[in-house]
Amino acid sequence: MAHAFRRRPDGSLACRLDGEEKAIIAQVAQETADLIRADLGIDAGGDALRRAAESEDPLRRLEAEFAGREARTPSDSAVRRLFPAASEDPSLAEEYRRLGQRDLADGKIADLRRVMSILDAAGGGHGEVVLDEDEALSMLRALNDVRIVLADRLGLQRDGDFDTVRMLQQIGERVEDAGPSGDEEHVGSDIVIAVYELLSWLQESLLRALD
Repeated sequence: MAHAFRRRPDGSLACRLDGEEKAIIAQVAQETADLIRADLGIDAGGDALRRAAESEDPLRRLEAEFAGREARTPSDSAVRRLFPAASEDPSLAEEYRRLGQRDLADGKIADLRRVMSILDAAGGGHGEVVLDEDEALSMLRALNDVRIVLADRLGLQRDGDFDTVRMLQQIGERVEDAGPSGDEEHVGSDIVIAVYELLSWLQESLLRALD
């Protein structure tokens, strides 16, 4: 069972998670990173572009620079929430995406990967997850991005909507108790709700510890 983050005497922040909780958080972080890369087409030719950008040939560097500025408009609803249009003007919005979306995406993916590395270093069983200040900020950003994706999948528009979803879930559980049901979709939403609750609690716990 998870224990809240606390500030330790050396200034680091620590919480305790069991192996399943670590695995779940790492999995949803990986899935969020994969979703961003797939929807924005980030990995296509990524290694080749990096090599070209580091080339001594100025023409290859110039080609890499222009290729790196290409920005795909998100098609997935969750990715649109992570990368909203910066302007109501379509041409301006496209320009903002071209200039800044890739850097923003790289930052989000780096935070998600960092969280996975932290959890991996903490080991598979029940134990402490220890963060320095910089790691704590990365985790806060990553947890927020994963929560945005899960909120989209749950159909939440605002944080207050979660109370309604939770109430409907509890009503559904009472109905199921009254008779048999094989609703796999309901079971799936239960899992997403549980993960959303865990991440929300962990994020709030970390914010309080940082305070």
